[in-house]
Amino acid sequence: MHFEYSQILWLTILIVALLGLFFWWSWQKRSKLLNQFVHAKLVKQLTLGVSPNRRLIKIGLLMAAVALLLTAVARPKLGFEWQEMEMQGLDILVAVDTSKSMLANDQNPNRIERAKLAVLDLMRLAKRDRLGLIAFSGTAFLQCPLTIDRNAFTQSVNSLNTKIIPQGGTAIGEAVNEAVRAFKKEEDNHRVLVLFTDGEDHEEGIDISIKKAKEIGLKVFTVGIGTPEGELIQIRNSQTGNLDFLKDESGNVVKSRLNENLLRQLSTDTGAFYLPMQGADTAERLYSSGLAGLTPSRVENQMTKRFTERYRWPLGLAILLLIIEKILPEVKRLKQKHATSIVHRTAAIFIILTTSSLVKASTTEARVHMDNGDYSKALEVYERIIPEYENDSSLKARLQYNAGTAAYNAKDYVKAEEYFRKAINQTKAPISLQQRAFYNLGNSKYRLGETTQNPDEKIKQWTEALKQFQGAHSLSKQVEGSPEDEDALFNSELVKKRLKQLEQQQQQQQQGDKKQKNEEEQENQQQNSENNKNEEEQQNKDKQSEEKEKKEEEEKQSNQQQNKDKQEQKKQSGAKGDEEKEQAKPGQSPNQSDSEQTQKDGKMTPEQAKRLLDSLKQQERSLIYKPTEKRKANKRGKIRDW
Repeated sequence: MHFEYSQILWLTILIVALLGLFFWWSWQKRSKLLNQFVHAKLVKQLTLGVSPNRRLIKIGLLMAAVALLLTAVARPKLGFEWQEMEMQGLDILVAVDTSKSMLANDQNPNRIERAKLAVLDLMRLAKRDRLGLIAFSGTAFLQCPLTIDRNAFTQSVNSLNTKIIPQGGTAIGEAVNEAVRAFKKEEDNHRVLVLFTDGEDHEEGIDISIKKAKEIGLKVFTVGIGTPEGELIQIRNSQTGNLDFLKDESGNVVKSRLNENLLRQLSTDTGAFYLPMQGADTAERLYSSGLAGLTPSRVENQMTKRFTERYRWPLGLAILLLIIEKILPEVKRLKQKHATSIVHRTAAIFIILTTSSLVKASTTEARVHMDNGDYSKALEVYERIIPEYENDSSLKARLQYNAGTAAYNAKDYVKAEEYFRKAINQTKAPISLQQRAFYNLGNSKYRLGETTQNPDEKIKQWTEALKQFQGAHSLSKQVEGSPEDEDALFNSELVKKRLKQLEQQQQQQQQGDKKQKNEEEQENQQQNSENNKNEEEQQNKDKQSEEKEKKEEEEKQSNQQQNKDKQEQKKQSGAKGDEEKEQAKPGQSPNQSDSEQTQKDGKMTPEQAKRLLDSLKQQERSLIYKPTEKRKANKRGKIRDW
C-alpha cells in the first residue's frame, strides 16, 4: 500500500469516532426528552419490548458500514502484475492563456473555462500521445511536463485560473520560449505546441520567439478564444462578492478583442494553421486536420506495474452490514396482544422526540415543501441553507439552482433570476447544471417581460431571454451523453417571433399616431380658415350696420332741419296775420270781419291763421324721428362671433 493510504486510514478513524460521539449524544438527548414527556415510573411500561442491546448493535453496524465505505472510496490496491506497453505517439504541449482578458463571457461560460474544456477534449483524442501543459499570462511556466499520465494532466488543467500567475498581461512570446526550452530536453520527434489564447499580446519579442520555434521545428497551432467584436471583462469583487467591470489605470472599462491576424501569422510562419473556437467540435477539427496527419517517430517498449484494485470487498461488506442493520428490529416479539400496541406507541413517541430534537433547516425539508407545492417556504429554507456553504463549490451551485427553481415556481421571477445567475457564476458548477441554469434564467427573463406593460422594457427582457436560451442550447452540445436541448431551441424561436410581433406593433402604433397627428393638423387648419371666414363676414355685417346707422342719423338730422324751417315760416305768417287783424274795420266783430274778409279777397283771418299754426305745430311734433326701443334693445344684446 502507498503512503497516502495511511492518511486515509487516520481520516476514517476520525470520522468513525465523531460518528460514535454523535450517536452517544443523541442517545442521551433522547433519554432526557423521554423523561420530560413521560413519568419515570411509566417509562419501563411504555418501552416494554424495546431492547437497548439491539439498538447498540444497530449503531455498531452503521459505524462499521461507514468505515468500510470510506475504505472503498480510497480504492485500496493489493497485488500487481507487470505489463509491457509499446508507446508510439506525438509530443504535444498545450499552452493556455490565464490573463484576466480570458474572463470575458463571449464564450460560454467564459473564455478560460471554454479553453479548459477544449483541452480536455484534445486529451481524450490524443490517446497515445504525450501531453504537457504551459500556463502563461505576463510570464509562462511549465505546469505539467510531457507525460502519459492522464490523471495528472487533468488535475493540472482543472487547476488553471486567472490567479495562477501573479504577473498580469499577455506574453505569447514567453509561452513559445517555454515550449522551446521544454522540447530541447526531449528526443527527436514531432514537436507540437497548441496555443489557446485571445491573441492580445502586450509584450514585445514575438518575432524572436517565432525564429526560435522554427529552428527546432516546432509547429504552433493556434486556437482563437473570443470574438473580433470583443467583450467587456467582469471580475468578482473580493469584498462585496459582486461582479464588477475591469478598468484600466485611467478608469476606463477594458474591452478584450480577439486578435486573429497575430495568431494566423504565428501559425503560418511555423508551418501550422489557425483555428477559431466555434462549436463543440473545435478539438476534433484541430486533431483530425492537423495533429493526426503527423507521423510519430517515438516508439517505446515499457514495462509498467499495474496494481489490482480491491475496493469491491469493503464496498460489498458495507452493503451487507447496511442490509442487516435495516432488517434487525429494536423491539422483541411479545406474546401478549396488547404488547404490540404498546410497542407501536413507544416507537411513535421515540420518533416524535427524535424528530423534534433534530429538526433543522435541511435540503430534505426544502424538498418536502417543493413536493407539497409550497414553493415560498422551500425558498425560505434554501435561503437559510445557502450562506452556510463556501463559494465556488458544486454543492452551493446546486442549492442556488434549487432556490431559483423554487422562486420561479413561486412566481418570484426577480429572485429566480438572481439565484440562477449565482449558480452560473460558480466556477465549480458542472456543465449540465450550468446548461439548465441558463435555460431557466431565460424562462425567468421571459416571464419578467410578460409582467411589464412598457414595450421598451419588454423588448429588453425578451432579448436577454433569447441570449440565455441560445447559451443553454450551445452548452447542451458540450455535455457528453446528453442530446441536444430542443426545448431551448424551441424557446429561442418562440421569443424571436414574439419580439418581431412586438416591433411590428410598435411600428403600426407609430404610423397611427403620425396619421392622427396629420388629421388633427388638417382639422385645425380647416377650423382656423372657417374662423377667419366667419370673422370677415361678421366684420362686413358690422360695417354694413354702422353705415345703416350713419345713414339713419343723417336722415334724422335732415328731418329736424326741415322742421325748424317750417316753424320759422309759420312764425312769419303768424306775425303777418296779426298786422291784418289790427287793420280791421271798427264796428265789425272779429268773426264776422274774418269771414267777410275771407269771402271778399280769399285771405284767412288772424283767428284762422292761429288755428292753422297750432295744427301745424302738432304735425311737426309727430314728424320728429325717435328710434324705437326694440332697435336699441337689439343693438345692445348683439354678440359678435369672432
